[in-house]
Amino acid sequence: MATVQELNVLHRRYADLSHRFRAGWTFHQFLQSLGKSILQRLEDAHSAAFQDLYTELKEISQSLNAVEGDRIRHRLDAVDHRLSELMTALDEEDTKLAPDLMRQFFRRIKTYDDKILTQLVKFYIYVQRGGPWPPDRLDKVDFLLARLSEVEDDRTGDLMLSDTPRLTEIYQGLWAMLGAETPSREVVEMYRRQIDAIRGEVAQMDTIDRLNEAGLVRVYRDMKHDLGALYFHPELLLSIQDTNLAFRSRIERIYRQEERRIVAEYQRVFELEREVPVDRELDVELGEFRQEIERFERKLQSQEFKLEDIAQIRQRVRELLPRLTAADHGRLEPRSQPLHHLVTPTTGEHILNASAQAAEAPLEQHEEVLGDGYRRLLDALREVNPELAAERVVLSPDIFPLRLEPREVTAHRRLFGRKPCDRHLEQFLLEAAALRIRLNEEAQEISGILDETSMTGESPAFVRARAAARLADAYLWRFSHVMTQAGLQADLSEIRQLEVLRMRLMRDYSGLWLLVWKPFFNRRPGTTLA
Repeated sequence: MATVQELNVLHRRYADLSHRFRAGWTFHQFLQSLGKSILQRLEDAHSAAFQDLYTELKEISQSLNAVEGDRIRHRLDAVDHRLSELMTALDEEDTKLAPDLMRQFFRRIKTYDDKILTQLVKFYIYVQRGGPWPPDRLDKVDFLLARLSEVEDDRTGDLMLSDTPRLTEIYQGLWAMLGAETPSREVVEMYRRQIDAIRGEVAQMDTIDRLNEAGLVRVYRDMKHDLGALYFHPELLLSIQDTNLAFRSRIERIYRQEERRIVAEYQRVFELEREVPVDRELDVELGEFRQEIERFERKLQSQEFKLEDIAQIRQRVRELLPRLTAADHGRLEPRSQPLHHLVTPTTGEHILNASAQAAEAPLEQHEEVLGDGYRRLLDALREVNPELAAERVVLSPDIFPLRLEPREVTAHRRLFGRKPCDRHLEQFLLEAAALRIRLNEEAQEISGILDETSMTGESPAFVRARAAARLADAYLWRFSHVMTQAGLQADLSEIRQLEVLRMRLMRDYSGLWLLVWKPFFNRRPGTTLA
């Protein structure tokens, strides 16, 4: 017959196995979901084993007060052995997954249970078994705890640190699981001062270049790795998560501020690419650069972009631009940057002033291509009843010939309305609509040419049309970025409307492109077109 002391030991051991089982089962489910959603992997090697263990633990729980202590101990030993094997197998699978995959998975899931995040962190603590923490494992734990520790402000929508007493309770539980030796107060204060100092430096960063040159991201990450088990100390962990949030908010804020300049920089590369003579080596580098931009914009859409990604794009632009400029022998006038950079965000009473200036001031960029269509567009929409639904506006006699979409009517109302809006986006959509008007007019004029210039492409109409086509190519690249930004907001309705506008522009552009460049392909090698 088991003594009371022996039964207490069995109860504690059962409780420990139950906790480990819950963490292991949660982690197994996470790996299964990640495999199906991201890796397209369907195999499931462990569900049956976990189900058997659950059944065994449930039966043991009903026999813990029995007199046969030895038999229960042997059953617990068997469960412990099988659970350890399963945890080791899951650990091996996890080592093959980069931290970025975990980030990608949870960013696809907009809502997740804090208890699940906590169980996943506990799994990593269970499988660590002492020793130095691998950097990737600590990065994954850091990401999970960051998601656990942040909450969205109901008023501003900004992320902020969650309830401190609740977080402290969770952190203390994790620290107790480690069983680590309690550090001295001096050591804790020293590390906390270092972490707080980095957070203070982050707050002073105002540009991407400055943040990258300071190397704070790398310094901070290395510091967390060096902490090892001390990372989990409740006081340090609270300061770490506060600093994590500061980093994330600062990088996103700086990127939003510099986004237009970054996009304009790499679009300038694509503009010059179409103007310079053929260079095999340069063509290869430009092809690689396009792939880098595509990867970068995919990362933007999944919120996976890093400071290093932005710095790499900026560096590649700085390497390519001088070579492209040198390669341009003056055959074409350099094209200016897109119109959207002329309108700056503003709120309050400045909105009406900016709207009036945008309506009255002539276009300073791409005036020759967009000016006439843009002003006709504004004049037509200005006369529309503002209470009339956008879907009905596009069908009205005065607007229908312009072939607008409802979203473009909405863009005009937002840009020239009283409410704050993303003025860069709305301005861009109106410019793209004006560009479509120009593309169609140029296509109609070229289609009506009946003399020999329809075969040689030497008439002024072809020169104007080629300029419009080149501009449309640049705007299509800009549309890719606009779609990426819409994806970050997870607004499916907005994404669909923008996709319609992008496809409309692509269709009209491709039709004109075929008309204006066909004569080029009929020419003898060595001849050029303006």
